[in-house]
Amino acid sequence: RNEEGASAKDAAVEGARQVAGAITASTLTTICVFVPIIFTEGMTRQLFVDMGLTIAFSLLASLLTAVTLVPMMSAGILKKTEVKETAFFDKLRRGYAVLLGKALRRKALVLLGALALLVLSGVLAASRGTEFMPQMESTEVSMTLEMEKDSTLEETAAAADAVMERVGQIEDIQDLGGMIGSIGLTDSRTETNTAQFYAITAEHPKLSNAELKREIETAVKDLDGELTVNMSSMDMSALGNSGIVVQIRGKELDTLQQVAADVKEIVSGVKGTQNVLDGTEDNDAELRVIVDKSKAVAHGLTVAQVYQELYAKISDTQAAAVLSTDTDDYDIYVKVNEDENMSREDVKNLTIQAAQQDGTTEEVRLADIAEFEDASGLRAISRMDQSRYMSVTAEIRDGDNIGLVSSRINRALENYDAPEGYEIRMAGEDETINEAMREVLKMLVLAIVFMYLIMVAQFQSLRSPFIVMFTVPLAFTGGLLGLWLTGSAVSVVAMIGFVMLSGIIVNNGIVFIDYTNQLLEGGMTQREALIEAGKTRLRPIIMTALTTILGLLTMALGVGMGAGMVQPMAIVTIGGLSYGTLLTLFVVPCIFDLFHKREKARLIEGMSEQTEEQMEKG
Repeated sequence: RNEEGASAKDAAVEGARQVAGAITASTLTTICVFVPIIFTEGMTRQLFVDMGLTIAFSLLASLLTAVTLVPMMSAGILKKTEVKETAFFDKLRRGYAVLLGKALRRKALVLLGALALLVLSGVLAASRGTEFMPQMESTEVSMTLEMEKDSTLEETAAAADAVMERVGQIEDIQDLGGMIGSIGLTDSRTETNTAQFYAITAEHPKLSNAELKREIETAVKDLDGELTVNMSSMDMSALGNSGIVVQIRGKELDTLQQVAADVKEIVSGVKGTQNVLDGTEDNDAELRVIVDKSKAVAHGLTVAQVYQELYAKISDTQAAAVLSTDTDDYDIYVKVNEDENMSREDVKNLTIQAAQQDGTTEEVRLADIAEFEDASGLRAISRMDQSRYMSVTAEIRDGDNIGLVSSRINRALENYDAPEGYEIRMAGEDETINEAMREVLKMLVLAIVFMYLIMVAQFQSLRSPFIVMFTVPLAFTGGLLGLWLTGSAVSVVAMIGFVMLSGIIVNNGIVFIDYTNQLLEGGMTQREALIEAGKTRLRPIIMTALTTILGLLTMALGVGMGAGMVQPMAIVTIGGLSYGTLLTLFVVPCIFDLFHKREKARLIEGMSEQTEEQMEKG
């Protein structure tokens, strides 16, 4: 208004009057996208509820400032401001008016093009896969050194010292510590030895996490043992399950182990997997005793009696008493020397006391009434929902993606016919991702409903909000293309960006449609009103988009440690706003013109019918 010759005070009042309803509705639509977070559950709510509340209260404060303080300051500060012609912007507005006129004459082409780009962007973004949380640079490094199964503690200590010496010489490693621990003791002999190392990098490292990992692996590649380097200390997927986990449920342990072995072989053959394990790698060798019932009964024994006596001879010794002193309590164990170290042959030659009917006892050799099998047994039996299960786990190779690998595994498992009564299902990070995605989609659907209701209250119409809501799915094109161009996977953080985008992108549409309705009420034709609204609202629409884009730019660049967590959200919002601005300027007018043209046809038809009725009566 100031540019049109009005005083600063009149311009401030008139400007505030024109946009008060629109900015109130647009602010409320942005706020309401975070309201549904209270209806979500699990990790999604824990991670994003604080961010949602912060943005909501900040927007409420900004709304109050926009309708009170800003007009007042504008009337005072801009009182003596000289209006200068901006040739560039004038040319931009005239060029936009010409392009909008052409777009309104080819509405079908514009709408089909927008729809085709949406489908294409979805396909491209899906090719990047999915993940729970994006990887982030970290100052912490954890390493695990695993020696050969029969290595001694001294051998592990020597290898650990070598690792400490070599890794400590890497420039980016600032502090390094480690500890050695043995796992599993049998007959006082070390079965497996491992060493754990923890390192802190420099505050401003020269190498990225991936480069530092390769540097460490290169430095120790000729040492004994296998060193596993984990650079994901700041990976938020650690809050849930990480990596590939395929869960097999069933009853019989032998069948479970066989199915797990089959699944392990299938997963090992899938592109992108490494270090595939099925939980049987550390199985204990065991001797199975299978009692022949008929032979046992012939000696007056039941199967339960045989196992009970066998268990008494080979079970671990329990504390027989406790010796208490002034400083501590000590368990006292009593062992029978002859049963302390039993071999398999000793077990086979064990004798069972069988009571006879005449009151005498008979010494029955175990080998006479039972058969023996060499087998391997699980160290622990896992249960879930009253069902036994085993898990096949795998790591994702560098450069691949959890979502893509999970899809490949699912397709590979479709051809595997599991025994009846046994279930194979994906768990781990894939399950965490699916659960989080469901919660975010629920949040998005509720946000769209709330936004529509707010706009219905603003426009006092069902049609105008419906037109604005068309921009929400179409604006996702920009966000999806942004993820594809930057090589980012679709993560939960990126999905939160889409939720934010749905609340932001409708703001410009609300301002555009609201002013178009005002011009129509003032007597303009529909085509003229759309072009005039576009020219008038071009500057605030571009300014709104640019301020948001520039504000998120540093976040999108991922500057600083830990910035990678929120980077996809910024990428989605910037991409969606950039593309969504074009939607507001071209697609929204086309949709508006299309819907109102149908209404105009119905009004003309209705008026014709009324005229005919009047002529008949006349």
